[in-house]
Amino acid sequence: MSGINQTRAIPAGTHAVWCGDSVTQGTGASTTAKRYSTLASGELNLTEHNYAKTNAGYLIDGNTISMQLDAANADAGYPHDQVGYVFLMAGLTDSYESLANMRQAVADTIGKAKRLFPAARIVAGVGPGCIPDATDAEAIARQGHVLTAITLAGTSADALVIRNMRAICGSDPDMHATGINPNDEGMRLLAQAVVTGVDADKGEPLDTPVTDLTRVYSSPGADWASRQVNAQRKREASKKEANRPTGTELTQLTSKLDELTQAQGLQQIILQQQQEQLAEQQKQLERQQAELKTAQEQLAEQQKTLKSIVDDQGSTVNQLKAITSGLAATDGRVDRIQHTLYDNQVWLKDQLSKLDQRVTALEHKGTVTG
Repeated sequence: MSGINQTRAIPAGTHAVWCGDSVTQGTGASTTAKRYSTLASGELNLTEHNYAKTNAGYLIDGNTISMQLDAANADAGYPHDQVGYVFLMAGLTDSYESLANMRQAVADTIGKAKRLFPAARIVAGVGPGCIPDATDAEAIARQGHVLTAITLAGTSADALVIRNMRAICGSDPDMHATGINPNDEGMRLLAQAVVTGVDADKGEPLDTPVTDLTRVYSSPGADWASRQVNAQRKREASKKEANRPTGTELTQLTSKLDELTQAQGLQQIILQQQQEQLAEQQKQLERQQAELKTAQEQLAEQQKTLKSIVDDQGSTVNQLKAITSGLAATDGRVDRIQHTLYDNQVWLKDQLSKLDQRVTALEHKGTVTG
């Protein structure tokens, strides 16, 4: 690959784990060999292990970068202690709706990668891919906040952050395949950015090394005072040079100011989102309180109805008790009447018997006594 430093040292680990979305998967490249993860792995002398999936992201339910790390951890086809780099390359498919959760998800994913591959350098590529056609300015700005969240989380987690990779291809049709996916040329530029970032992270010199090491000798008879003056002038020149802002320093200062501005903007958005979430929770609480009040009123009405039923039951029970008592009294009277009837029957039977005896005596003209 032209334009990429070829003097790098072989990393401590010779394997690389790649996680990401469709761009890292290679969608848009003419062949798998031309996807940027494969190109960068080749330039860095790393054996590529690619677990990227379409529409994946840090905070996408059922399709997270963290799940790809699980797949890498479960893959026993290579020695995990020889993984030199874990590349987490995503951001363009993640949602703007909860930036605080987004930032936390990135930090958690980086922490997980460190635990699973403790010998590896974790690299967070911020939004590799293209800006799709007809994307409006508001959508681009919102996505910028997502990328800032990834950048801040990656920096805080001490990962190597390759910043704003979305800008490499942008909306340039010469770099664009479909959707967020770059073509072969876009893939090549993404790979170059990865390699350059890794080389810079390793501290390797990118300039031409110094080869002229000819030693210069001074004459033993040189004037001592002259040497002192020259030494003083050199020290003053060195101080001026050290204090002079270079173009690189100015660029770095501007970059840091831009990052600070972006971070402040992100914090404002997060605060606004949290306030909106709080307002929504307050509305939900008010709805729940109204529902609770309605339920309490319904319960009070039900209790009132139940009390009425219980009261009615109490009245009915009293009525039943009165009827039962009346029945018992009537039963007593009936019993007494039955006894009286029985006594009368006995008496009548006795009288009939006596009458029969008298009739019999009269018929026989006898005397009846008693």
